[in-house]
Amino acid sequence: MAQKRGVISKERTERQLAREQRREFEEELAAHYEQQLGKPRDRRRLIFVGVLLLVILLAGGYIILTLLPAPATAPTPGIAVGQPAPDFSLPVYGGSGGPTISLKALRGHPVVINFWSESCEPCRREVPLLQRTYEQYGAQGAFVLLGINQADPKEDIASFGRAFKVTYPLLFDAGGSVNAAYHVTAIPTTYFIDRQGIVRAVAITELNEQSLRQGLADIGVKLP
Repeated sequence: MAQKRGVISKERTERQLAREQRREFEEELAAHYEQQLGKPRDRRRLIFVGVLLLVILLAGGYIILTLLPAPATAPTPGIAVGQPAPDFSLPVYGGSGGPTISLKALRGHPVVINFWSESCEPCRREVPLLQRTYEQYGAQGAFVLLGINQADPKEDIASFGRAFKVTYPLLFDAGGSVNAAYHVTAIPTTYFIDRQGIVRAVAITELNEQSLRQGLADIGVKLP
């Protein structure tokens, strides 16, 4: 009987040992598969997070660049100081004179050419100064002042001249050939040309009394 109990106990021990070995094997196998399966999952997760961060950074950079103001660049004159002013002949649509005016015919006179537009607020603000200076000195022969318009209809140019009581010639540059010849990229733009037809000063901004006086002085017109 004791022998039988010993056999049973031995069998139980062997079964228990087998279960423990099987459990250890299963745990090792599960750990192995978990490790093998976890690596690609972690790699995929890292790749996804990296791509997501890259997209966020690129989108943020694009938004910042879009919202930031573009760096200001000063327009440069197409005809540099010291170069001959391109000749032209244009019809007079407002002010005085006409029916056409040629720059070549004005050789021997200091000439101020003002490129403008009816819808340009800085142009409108500087017209009273131009008109007042022309009335006081230009009309007496000190210099010739020409306003050149490219964009507005004939009627608008004429009405603009009447509204501001302009007495200097307002010319129309049909097709913009004169604007192109002078490389006008911003208005108002004003060229100061001496008696020999050479550009001596350029103002690519709204004129004030000081800048107008300086431009006239550069072409030999000394105002009191």
